[in-house]
Amino acid sequence: MKEKGKYFLEKKAGISLGMVAAVAIAALVVFATFPRPELKVDDEGEWQVLWEINSASAAEANPGAGVSGWLATFCLDYAETPGTCLMSNGTAGDYDNWGNVSGYQNADDAAAMDLASEDPFYFVVRCRFNESVCGDAGTLMSNRCKVALTVSGDETISAVEIIGNDDNIAGGGGAFVSYNGSAWLYINFCWDDGVDGYQITDDGTLTWSITISAKY
Repeated sequence: MKEKGKYFLEKKAGISLGMVAAVAIAALVVFATFPRPELKVDDEGEWQVLWEINSASAAEANPGAGVSGWLATFCLDYAETPGTCLMSNGTAGDYDNWGNVSGYQNADDAAAMDLASEDPFYFVVRCRFNESVCGDAGTLMSNRCKVALTVSGDETISAVEIIGNDDNIAGGGGAFVSYNGSAWLYINFCWDDGVDGYQITDDGTLTWSITISAKY
C-alpha cells in the first residue's frame, strides 16, 4: 500500500486550518458511507483424492488415529429428517446401533448388512477431516471437503458429488456437519433420490463405491 502524502500548510497558498479540517470531515463521511467489500472464505487449493473405497474393500478402510477418511456407510430410514438426526452425534458413534439405520458398514464390517425390501432410505457416508486438509489457522472449512458416491444394483447413483457445505440436495439430502472443532470436522453426506427414497427388491443387491476428496 502506498503511503499517503502529507499535508503542508502554507499561508501564501491561502489554505487555513479550518479549510483542511472541513475537507477531512467530508472525506471521513464519504468513507464511512461507502460500501465495504464482503470477506470471503479462503478456499484456495486443488481437489486432492484422500480415499477411494467400495463395499468389498471397506473392511480394510480404517483411516487410523489422526487421519482424515471414511468412517461408515449406511442407509437412513426415509421417514427421518436428515438435517435433524445426522447433526446430532458429534464425534461419538457411527450410527451402527441406531434403530433408524440399516445396511450399516464400517471398517470392521460391523452390524447387519441386510436391507428390508421395498423400504425406502437415504444413502449416507460418514467421514472426518483434519486441519491439514480442510483448515487454516484453526478454522475448519466444510466447503473444502467432498464425497462422490456410485451405487449399482437395484438402485444406481453415478458418481454424484456432494460438497461439505451443500445443505440441500434433491430435497432431503446434503452435507450435515455433526462436529466442527479446532482439529476435526465430522460430516455426514446424504443422498436422496428426491422422489420416494432408494429401495431394494426382494433378494436384490446393492454395491457402492466412494471417493473422498479435500481441497488444499
